[in-house]
Amino acid sequence: MPIVIALGTFLFVTLLLFGILYKPISDGAMDDRLGGLRYNRAKRDALPDPNAAFRTRVIDPLLRAINRRITGLLPSNLESRLVGAITQAGLKISPGKFIVIVAIMMGLVPLLMVGYFAVLGSPVRTLLLVYGGMVVFGFYGPRMWLLGRIKKRKKAIWRSLPDAFDLITASVEAGLGIDAAFTRIIEKVSGPFQVELTKTMREVSMGRARRDAFLDMADRTGVEELRSLINSVVQAESMGISIGAVIRVQTGVIRTKRRQRAEEQAFKAPIKMVFPLVFFIFPAIFVVIGGPAVIQLKGAF
Repeated sequence: MPIVIALGTFLFVTLLLFGILYKPISDGAMDDRLGGLRYNRAKRDALPDPNAAFRTRVIDPLLRAINRRITGLLPSNLESRLVGAITQAGLKISPGKFIVIVAIMMGLVPLLMVGYFAVLGSPVRTLLLVYGGMVVFGFYGPRMWLLGRIKKRKKAIWRSLPDAFDLITASVEAGLGIDAAFTRIIEKVSGPFQVELTKTMREVSMGRARRDAFLDMADRTGVEELRSLINSVVQAESMGISIGAVIRVQTGVIRTKRRQRAEEQAFKAPIKMVFPLVFFIFPAIFVVIGGPAVIQLKGAF
């Protein structure tokens, strides 16, 4: 059974890589011309430097080819959702590379774990459980890690908003322009919000419309409070309303939501404490209180 599982996994991974890396042979000049419309022939025919490192010559081109083929195989809606999730997580990888990581976690890691337990002499039932558990972990593990990173990054950005926009309000009311106020914020804040704001202001300085750059920042972060704040700033600027007053109101709303979330977490705390109390604290208390009584009863009888 371990040999069958190992051979099946190896065949699956081999066929997957073959389907990704396979390139059909051209039948004639017409196919060559049509192929030239899809990609740059100079890039295709360019060879890496033979004196470069092994990673530059072999590994990086192989990963790019796998990434290109996997990205081409993905449905458009799945690719767009995956791109959005990766962007909100603050990662700089392509959807194809993420799919390759999932494939390795589902194909290679279970094979290695089954081989390890087979060497230890584990029974067939244990090998099947290990294989199935590692396949499930390889499928859901990267997804849960990505969602956790998105949640952590959103929380860091959300915590930075009130103080940052209070400073923007003070700067705007002191006479600075909106661009100068946002640029000043970059020097005062840190974390993912600083990274996103730096990228946005760089786009604005290069000539992109402020509205489009800010809305893209809201899409990259995925924080609804920031999206609402940016929409209010854009509308206030287009209608000639005082931006400082609008930002002050929106910042107050964000602080109110922060207080409400803190109160919600405080109300949930007693429910979350039930599990550790029942399974960890109460048994220790029973041992401390009832232990001497049990010892005395044992001595009496």
